[in-house]
Amino acid sequence: MLWRFMTSRIGLAVVVCALLWGWHVYDKRQAVSAARDGFVREFELTAVQTELDAIRRRMSATDEANQALREKVQVATGEALRFAAELEAYEHDTQINSEGVVDSDLLERLRAN
Repeated sequence: MLWRFMTSRIGLAVVVCALLWGWHVYDKRQAVSAARDGFVREFELTAVQTELDAIRRRMSATDEANQALREKVQVATGEALRFAAELEAYEHDTQINSEGVVDSDLLERLRAN
């Protein structure tokens, strides 16, 4: 009896409909999977691009800070050189013993004040 039903027009239509339904379900699953994979790839690409932009901004800020620090180091170096020259000039211009020993003339002047 099953064979007769399968070979009849109604049976053939049921089999064709079942095959079409199965193909539809399979194709729908494939389409949903492909769409999901596409969305995931797009999301990951957007996340990586955002992270790359953040890294570029951080690198730019780091470069600016580095340049500012270099300028401050140059200013400090210049001030140190100026101070060293001023100190050397002071040592040449003063009558005070450079070894830090108080001589008798200075001691007398200090006591007089």
